Amino acid sequence: MTYMPHHKITNSIILSLLLALIISITAQDATTCTSSDSSSGTCTQNNNDNVPPKNNSKKKATFRNSSPYRADVHLDDGRFGQFINVIEANDGNSLDIAHVSPGDTFFITRHGVREPLVDPATDTQYYFTVKGDDEDGTDEDYEFVVPRDAAPSATKCRDRYPVCVSEAARGECTNNPGWMIVNCCKSCDDKEGFGYLLDSKVRCSRTRLNATTPAWQDGSLNDLFAKWATDETYKQYEPRVISSPGKEFGAEHDGPWIVVFDSFLSDYEINALINGARFDGFKRSTDQGAVVAGSGEKEKKASSLRI
Repeated sequence: MTYMPHHKITNSIILSLLLALIISITAQDATTCTSSDSSSGTCTQNNNDNVPPKNNSKKKATFRNSSPYRADVHLDDGRFGQFINVIEANDGNSLDIAHVSPGDTFFITRHGVREPLVDPATDTQYYFTVKGDDEDGTDEDYEFVVPRDAAPSATKCRDRYPVCVSEAARGECTNNPGWMIVNCCKSCDDKEGFGYLLDSKVRCSRTRLNATTPAWQDGSLNDLFAKWATDETYKQYEPRVISSPGKEFGAEHDGPWIVVFDSFLSDYEINALINGARFDGFKRSTDQGAVVAGSGEKEKKASSLRI
């Protein structure tokens, strides 16, 4: 009797196992079992030659804005949309969005606010959807144009998002009234009768906001700085008074209040903020611009003073 060396036996076993695994994977690719087949122990052969390949192609979408309104493009995520970028009015520029997929849907709003641009003939908001190759019969990229007559809706109390109905149903009109009444006015009116609050003169009145007395009284600001300098709550931030009226609280200079918190953030918190911004993207600070909508909204614009 002839014996194979131990390492040859091991190699032979490994080779046999690999061959069996390959055969098993090939067999799985060649057959498709249904639930009824599984119960009977039979499978039907899968004829891959008759199955068209899935459409995994990526296209580019180009947006142009022929309307007289500067506009924002948003990706419809099923909730409140993801802001993409700005397209200037009157065909001032074009916006290219790479790697769009079939089914991607975009909507357009007036720049700086979420007021939708609509077809004035039907009062319906403009949505642009990327179709699959089997739908449009072409491999060309997409070009979407906001029409010249696109405009803000004449219907002021309207829902800006399909999700407004469900948000109102779960109580957001009372939990977050300022945002919901402006962006989901119809649903909030149907649910709570809040439609009249769309008028900013009513919604933002001092009486309704319980702000009939000034927030700041004489000496309030001085009291705030003195509290920062002396209160036990703020000692963890190591406040250091650089300047104060009369050089109070160990100030180096006599003058207006200047207080530095030397330990306002830990190294861990700073790194978390930086890494979070790297993940989500850095965005320039914004300021409030002019009132551009009947609801009292102010345009959000890039700050020229802050980064």
